[in-house]
Amino acid sequence: MAKFEISEAVKAELESIADRATAVYTKAEKGWQPILADFRAIRDELQVVDRKSEGGKAIDAILAPRVLAAMAKCSDYDVSVHRVGSADEYLPVDEAHPANFVITGAFAVSANLNDLPSVKDSPRGLKAWLRGNAINGLRPDGETGLRDLINNGKDQVVSRFWKKKKGKGAGNGPNPLDEKVLELYTFLKGARDRWETDGGECITDAELKVWADRSADEILKRKPKAKKS
Repeated sequence: MAKFEISEAVKAELESIADRATAVYTKAEKGWQPILADFRAIRDELQVVDRKSEGGKAIDAILAPRVLAAMAKCSDYDVSVHRVGSADEYLPVDEAHPANFVITGAFAVSANLNDLPSVKDSPRGLKAWLRGNAINGLRPDGETGLRDLINNGKDQVVSRFWKKKKGKGAGNGPNPLDEKVLELYTFLKGARDRWETDGGECITDAELKVWADRSADEILKRKPKAKKS
């Protein structure tokens, strides 16, 4: 089998990408350190260790909407598109279709999806840009639906606060098992919501949460909390 060849010019471009990616990653990690230190100090003061505890839920109830609101205001999530006339049709920007409309992150988060034409009726309409299509959840430009993109970002930011410090000992390495299984609900929620929005039959959001909690208990072999009478 012939060896896969990469030209020196392309190799140089890939190396440049690697350097830039490393710089972005290390800068982000360094920026997180004082933030996490402040959060852990508050968490310790409140004597809250478990995110699933009442205290953890109370903290998340403050953090999550604040992070989501901040993300919605961030212009980095705004998407420039080409609107076709006055119809519910928006195209990715290119030379033939210059930008003449902006779908903002604030709109993506606050829009009432029930007020928008369905993706079936408007495959390149606003709803398709916010939630993606029914097949793979991608919007017309091939990216994740804008609402899901922002919500997933919010979930990642909030979950970052609860990640364990890396160190020796089982479960404290990169991506420990407990960290992964405790995010089952977050990982599946967006896909479940989209499936239901597009007319598919599936369990309710509440049932998904119960299933995820039960699965985490089973995987980690811990006793589920007794239900209050």
